Amino acid sequence: MSESPPTLALPRRPSRAIVLAHFDPDGRFDPHVRHALAAYRGHAERLVVVSNSARRLPPDLAGLVDAFVPRANVGYDFAAWRDGLASFRPADHDEVICVNDSVYGPLFDIGPALADARVAMADLWGMVLSDQNTSRSGPRVPHVQSWFLGMRRRLLESDAWAGFWHGLATLPTKRDVVERNEIGFSARMAAAGFRLAGLYDATRAPPVSLAEVWPHLSPRHPRRSWRLLRKSRRLPHNPSELVWWRLWEAGVPYLKVSLLRVNHYGLDLGRVLAELRQVAAYDPALVHAHLARCG
Repeated sequence: MSESPPTLALPRRPSRAIVLAHFDPDGRFDPHVRHALAAYRGHAERLVVVSNSARRLPPDLAGLVDAFVPRANVGYDFAAWRDGLASFRPADHDEVICVNDSVYGPLFDIGPALADARVAMADLWGMVLSDQNTSRSGPRVPHVQSWFLGMRRRLLESDAWAGFWHGLATLPTKRDVVERNEIGFSARMAAAGFRLAGLYDATRAPPVSLAEVWPHLSPRHPRRSWRLLRKSRRLPHNPSELVWWRLWEAGVPYLKVSLLRVNHYGLDLGRVLAELRQVAAYDPALVHAHLARCG
């Protein structure tokens, strides 16, 4: 009798929980948020929504989401994530990802980003590792931008992680949140010996070249163009709002809402939207509808 061939064990997919912090001025779940939730559902064993504005989850989302946590609009995203994390046991998962609705996307399949070798060995990772500070005169501090925070088991089981969330204060201003929570969280975890990484690593990226911003310059818009020239030469900058094309090239499937609503750097938004239309996996109507209502 011939022996049966050995059975090959398939690699186990990491158990993952995703917590989304939601805010909408009208208390709605915008179509771009619904798109994100549907995309996350396929990659998460547990999907939690924490809302700083909506009192209830729409019935059509009830079957998509495992837990809904309504709360007062205080403390920004970190306080929302804290309350969402309290609704389950994070250490029961291999990975917990905290996200918010300040981005459009995923613009294309997020699966490759979740399994990317550049972040595979990190304890704390995200789409962007930035070195921007809240003050241009302050020291450059490597930190994972908090609109996407991936945290793995070694971190989830640590005293440093538990201490941060248990001691989280409700801060009054966004600047405070960025300094003490976004930058502070990464700095605290790095000081405890945990590894940080980002799909786009601004700490290793070259300066923005004139060739990169040239397509956004126009003699018909001299003030905007001068702002882009001036600000793109400064270091550090916010890569999520300035070099959005680099993020896409690095496999980051998102576009920041603030890039289109504020346009701090003076980009040609028509060109940005034209490039977005080339991303076949994402409907640009989601962007236009959201901006028309909120932007």
